[in-house]
Order: sequence, then C-alpha cells, then structure tokens
Amino acid sequence: MSSRRAQIIRLRASIVGIEPEIWRTIDVDDSMSLVDLHRVLQVAFGWHDAHLHSFSDHDPSASANGIPRIGRRPRLWVDADSLGEFEGADGEDAADEAGASAREAMSFDGPLWYVYDFGDGWVHRLDVIDRDGVRAGEAPASIVAGERRSPFEDSGGEDGYRELTGILADARHPEHRSARGWVRSAAGPWGVTDPEDADLAGARAELAEVFADASWPEGSLIEEFAAGLHAPLRSNLRRHLRRTGVLDDAPLPDGVVADSVAPYRWLVERIGTEGVTLTKAGWMPPVVVREGMEQLGWRDDWIGEANREDLTYPMRHLRASAERLRLVRKVTGRLVLTTRTGRALGRPGALADEIAHGLLRQRMTEGQRVAGTIFVLGLADGTITSRRDAERTVVETLTALGYVDREGRDIDVRSFSGLVDPVLDVLRTLGLWRVNGRSRDVPPSAGVRAIARRALR
Repeated sequence: MSSRRAQIIRLRASIVGIEPEIWRTIDVDDSMSLVDLHRVLQVAFGWHDAHLHSFSDHDPSASANGIPRIGRRPRLWVDADSLGEFEGADGEDAADEAGASAREAMSFDGPLWYVYDFGDGWVHRLDVIDRDGVRAGEAPASIVAGERRSPFEDSGGEDGYRELTGILADARHPEHRSARGWVRSAAGPWGVTDPEDADLAGARAELAEVFADASWPEGSLIEEFAAGLHAPLRSNLRRHLRRTGVLDDAPLPDGVVADSVAPYRWLVERIGTEGVTLTKAGWMPPVVVREGMEQLGWRDDWIGEANREDLTYPMRHLRASAERLRLVRKVTGRLVLTTRTGRALGRPGALADEIAHGLLRQRMTEGQRVAGTIFVLGLADGTITSRRDAERTVVETLTALGYVDREGRDIDVRSFSGLVDPVLDVLRTLGLWRVNGRSRDVPPSAGVRAIARRALR
C-alpha cells in the first residue's frame, strides 16, 4: 500500500437488508487501494475472507429489483483472479481492484457498494460522511464505532439469517439447541457468537495487526500455537485474546500469588539449598511426606498414615509434577532444586513464573500439547469455570481444528483426561476445582487464572 497520506475520509458502512442495522464507522486513507479497503471491511465486520467479493459504484441489487439503470456506465472492481469472470458482465466494466484507490472509486457523488459472498449476497453500502484532511502519523485505517456482529458465514443471506436469529432468540424453539451448536461451529473457535456483539475492541486490535504486521508475544507458546492455525482461526484467536485481555500484563498482589503456588512453595522451601535425601527406593522420607500433608492441609481429608510417598498420592503428584516442571530433580539419591528454582527461593512471584513457564513445556505428545494449550487458554480467558466447561471446550475446539483419535474418529469427552492430564495434574495441585484438598466444582481462583495467562505469554 502507498505510504502517501493524502486525506483521511470517514466512511459509514452498513449491511443492506438487515434489521436491526449492522454498521461500522471507519476512517481510512483515501489513497488506500481497494485491496486494502477489502481487508479493512473484512476485519471491521468479522468476516472470514472465505468467499469472493467485489466493489461497485452502482447499487448491485437495483437491476435485481427491477429498477432500470439510467446514467453513466457503472464501474466494477474485483480481484485480479476474478477479472475473466466479470469482464463486461451486466454492462459493467470490470477492473482490477489493486489498481484503484478509495478516492478514485468514490470520485462520483453517491455511495460505494461492497459485495461479499456472491451466494449469500451480503451487500455493504459505504457512504463518505466526513473528510478531515491530512493526518500525519495516523494509521491507514481505524474503526471508530459500530453495532452488532456481522451475519454468520454461510447463514443463507438475509432470509436465512433472519430465520436463524429468530430461532436463537427463542429458547423454546425446537431447533434452538441445534442452532446454537451450528453458530458455534460457524463462528469457529474463539469467534464471537452473540449477534449483538460487534467486538470493536477485537476488530481494532486485529486491524492494527494487519497493517503494522505486529507479531504475537515473541517466543511465547501462544505464538507457536497460532502459527499452526488457518488464517481465519488465527484472526479469531488474536481478536479473542485482545478482547478478553489474556495478553495484558496485570500483576496480582503478592499474597494472591503466594497462595496460588503454596504446595510448590512448601516443597521447594523444604528441599532448600541442602536438598533432601531420598529413601533407598527413591521416595521422599516419611517425615517429609507427613510434614507436607499436615502443613498443606491435606492430612485431615486423607485416610491412612500419610507418611509414604508411594501410597500418598497428593504428595506423589506434587513431587512428580515438580520434576516435570523442572523445579526439582534427582541427583545421586537426593532431591535438589534446579538452578532456576534456586534463584526463585523466597520469591513467590518468581516461583509462579517458573511454574507457568513449565506448565505447557512438560514432555507431552503433540495432541496433549494442543489440548493443554486450549485448556489453559479457557482458564485464562474465563470461559472454563468447571470440568464440564473444560471437556466441552477442549473437545469442540480440537474437532474444529481437525483432530481425530488414533482410530480416525472424532474426539469425544472420553479422551479428555488422557489429553490434558499432564497439565491438569499441575493445576489440581495449585487448587483447581478443589476445596480443602477435595474435588469441588468451583470456579478457578485468581491465582490459577494468572498462572494460565503467564503460561501463554
């Protein structure tokens, strides 16, 4: 796109034929090519860029409605690959949209028309409502205001979308449940499903990414995860992360952090700089096991002596997960801290960072890593509050991403535990869905959510 900033114009874009109106107010550089204006409109309305499109300076529905065209010859702009299909169609001169600017396309009085998906036929009307003059240093495009989400892809045009929204609004409709399922599928993972939600914050952030070519947090796990997604899903995810604030750096009070990592903090402080000598069988000494069960508040809910690591699974899981997180390691019959953990002694925030760093870097299969990332993302953004939420989110997202089990069948809830166990083991130790050491279907704590966010960063 040209670096020239000739003039910023304010456009009002609305989808024709939909009530209540779906609209956006957008500022664009009038030297912007129609190729880039197409990209702006796709982001502003949340389309997936999965269908053909065109621009025209005449209402494309006029002839279809029996209105004769009188006046100058209409102009039509399409992408270069589609030129052959449109040349001379319906009296219009087709031109390559890459060679036309927004200023040129709007050189006559009246609106510019943008059509997306020739099957569903979503017609957008673009009107210039203000010309502000040159704005040095401004972004090539920005989204000022808007209301309501765009129709779902492949929802059947105006009539189909009107029927769909009616079903969604009526919880007693016999097709309500299936319609909600279809909408989740059509929106794709992390896509907005509420017809009333314009997701302007997500759209603005995505538009900045489009033109600035900004990257994900460098070296982050979420960057690695996003790299394997198709472009529409990557856009969905990026907008979702911005909308939910998952990537925002919002430090928690030290007390909250300390409470969230209490089991691992006890273990690393108990091991300390001197280490702990293991039994001949390689287990922690009974006195250490008993001490941990009592100090962590796990003893009252445990039947038995609670002094043998191999028979006391809370302590066994704590030690095993600490090794997988690379907080501790065995050296010649002793359990010692790793160098990184040693530097975190006495600093709960630093220990939380170490746990977050290792959470999704444990030794896992590809499927476990993807499932674990989806699980952690759901905890970070607040969409997962219960085990049932987790099962549904992980299974539906894996299915949408095209994953199947070893037999080639769709993933189902029976696969959930095996896929997320390495991650879930750590999170349970941190208190996920537990009260006083017992499983409870309670919302994740602020500390667990904070560690989930740090893990993604």
